[in-house]
Amino acid sequence: MSSISTLYVVWQDPDTSRYFPVGRLRMREEVPEDVYEFVYTKGVDLAKKHGFDPFLAFPDIDNEYLSTHLFPFFANRLLPPSREDYPTSIGRLGLSPDTASAMDVLARSGGRRTTDSVELFAPPQWRGSSAGQSQILEYFFLLHGTRHMRECARRLVENTLRPGDPLFLLHDLQNEVDPKALALRTEGYCCIGFVPRFLTDDVWTLLEGGEQITITLEQLNPPPAPIQQRALCRMSVLVRNHFSPCSGDEFVPIAHESKVS
Repeated sequence: MSSISTLYVVWQDPDTSRYFPVGRLRMREEVPEDVYEFVYTKGVDLAKKHGFDPFLAFPDIDNEYLSTHLFPFFANRLLPPSREDYPTSIGRLGLSPDTASAMDVLARSGGRRTTDSVELFAPPQWRGSSAGQSQILEYFFLLHGTRHMRECARRLVENTLRPGDPLFLLHDLQNEVDPKALALRTEGYCCIGFVPRFLTDDVWTLLEGGEQITITLEQLNPPPAPIQQRALCRMSVLVRNHFSPCSGDEFVPIAHESKVS
């Protein structure tokens, strides 16, 4: 079974580029077989004020949807394993085509399509010592905003940077779209992209708590890889204080009843 059992679904307002958590996809271990569960979260209330409509596949916001197979809404965001370029595409995500599950692939790729404004991400994974002591929290994410960077920055990503190179957070204070935006720069002070917006609330909480954050390039994918997959990043946080990722109200499920598909 995949190490990834939970994914959050975020919707991007096409007018403001703002991201809203709107749902949760989870794989539940049950007998005789595992069950996929989708529920909306409280973030949908604010998203609706910005034009969000429930997904056609999940029309009732108050319901819990269950299935023994991955819902087509999410399965259609995966490259079929039968395709010749499947091993290459999965390798760009830092995964093995032989062992990666659907949830693993959705977590790394975000399930992004050009036909909608939906993306998925996995909560970070805890590594290290037992509860109550310092632990390592790891986030994996594809670099956002690469297409908006200068040509020299894109060339740096494609030709010069190497896996393991460090990246550093830079507050884009005057960002007109998002004043909390966090850019990522190299040691040479070249901005190459952004931390995904749906992770920045956690990052700001960690920064304000004085936690130690390390970001490195996990994998680089030169052309012809899609521009949104050029750089896979790993963020590691030494957490010494109490911290619970993805714990805001917008991530709380709002389902009241079940609907099995």
